[in-house]
Amino acid sequence: MVDWFRRRKAGSPDDGNRPAHLEAETAEKSVDREPADGLSEAGVREALRDVRDPEIGRDLVSLNMIRNIEIKGSLLTVGVALTTAGCPLKHRITTDITDRLKLIDGVQEVEVDFGVMTDEDRQNLLTSLHGGPSEIAPAFRDDSKTRIIAVVSGKGGVGKSTVAVNLAKALDRCGHSVAILDADVYGSSIPVMLGSLGKPNVVEGVIFPIESAQGLKFISMGNFVNEGQAIIWRAPIVNKALTQLMRDVYWDEPDFIIVDMPPGTGDVALTIAQMIPKAEALVVTTPQADAARVALKAGKMAMQAHLKVVGVVENMGYLECPDCGKEMRIFGGDGGQRVAGELGTQVMGRIPLEPDGTGEPGGSLFEEGTIPALAFEEIAASLASSKVRRRIKVL
Repeated sequence: MVDWFRRRKAGSPDDGNRPAHLEAETAEKSVDREPADGLSEAGVREALRDVRDPEIGRDLVSLNMIRNIEIKGSLLTVGVALTTAGCPLKHRITTDITDRLKLIDGVQEVEVDFGVMTDEDRQNLLTSLHGGPSEIAPAFRDDSKTRIIAVVSGKGGVGKSTVAVNLAKALDRCGHSVAILDADVYGSSIPVMLGSLGKPNVVEGVIFPIESAQGLKFISMGNFVNEGQAIIWRAPIVNKALTQLMRDVYWDEPDFIIVDMPPGTGDVALTIAQMIPKAEALVVTTPQADAARVALKAGKMAMQAHLKVVGVVENMGYLECPDCGKEMRIFGGDGGQRVAGELGTQVMGRIPLEPDGTGEPGGSLFEEGTIPALAFEEIAASLASSKVRRRIKVL
């Protein structure tokens, strides 16, 4: 766990491990680290408003997770009610609480005493977070601030999932809150790409997204089955599973949800497009003419489903010569420009081919500062500045 509370107090630079939008929020609250009421119950509660539940993303006080506070000299004991006894993030919560409270003058030692919420408390919390039963989570509704970006391609193998995860990380670096929905059920690769193969936490039917080591929150059917296990489902079952992910997952309302769509124009892709009518499509292609023709079909399917095509990304567009630095168009073609022209949109970015990719779990994000990472940051900035789609309601 990054000791970001102590670094904030010392004024030392951040190491980049914490998402930019959370750093900005922390900076706003960190002008005066000493609470107004000092070492008192009110002061401790005030300080704990800086500590967030890692899964839910809101502070422990507003979530009613802080119970008894006991002060004995320089020892502080804080009671924390968890949603489940087996919460996998106990250690992180303990570290965050301890780091924050030790910044209060007079506090030398902190003890965290964990308990479990009552059924009533837990249900009240989940209702306040997720609302009652519905067909779709608040983030996917038309009136939500969240922008849904569906990353689509005509076929597999063009780097659609690579674009999805790196775009999400670029948006995160640019200061936006972001989550990933891996809707590519048959070929889910997001868990491996982010190196997070564990099962998500489920409380009273509400599923909490997994947070990867890179700070990205995501959910995938790949985390509900054993690694390597094939998902052999007919389309109606897949549609039901995806509906659950959009209904039962606690997405909160981030700035962006990146949806890694299944390739092609099949039933699943069409169903998802129809379920999220406010979504915007980002089409991924490679330079070859054949790839462009297939990608164009995916883009036209999105348009037929009344989705806005926000742009095109040309992946593996060129290889930078290691000797002279010039672009080598080893695949030839201008697929990205052709697709964008046919769809009446723009090429938001061209991603170079990287021959030294390891392909190891968790190694699919381009290192910050590299040419591909910078290209994704330009795409993220262009996407964030693009006009938000507003659906017209017919009265």
